[in-house]
Amino acid sequence: MKQQEDAVRKSIEKQRELEEVEREFRQLKRQQEDLLVRIGSAWRGNLSENKLGAIALDLNQEQRMTQKRLYSLDDQLQAEHKQAKADVERAKEAKADATH
Repeated sequence: MKQQEDAVRKSIEKQRELEEVEREFRQLKRQQEDLLVRIGSAWRGNLSENKLGAIALDLNQEQRMTQKRLYSLDDQLQAEHKQAKADVERAKEAKADATH
């Protein structure tokens, strides 16, 4: 039973970590938008468009990496949750079989 409780606790911790990554992702997106607006306002002409484009590419790459991490954590969390749930069910069945 201790293993199942540990698995459930780890699953909850992973869920919290996933929520934190999602929050950071949203914050990064807002910062990206704010930065692009400020840079766009500060620079004019062709040079600014080139710099803005390069910065946008860098920020998009960082965003993609964060999103991949988010998806990976979500997949991992779902798998662990499914396993923990199956472990709890098996423990309940074993307990029920032992009492009969």
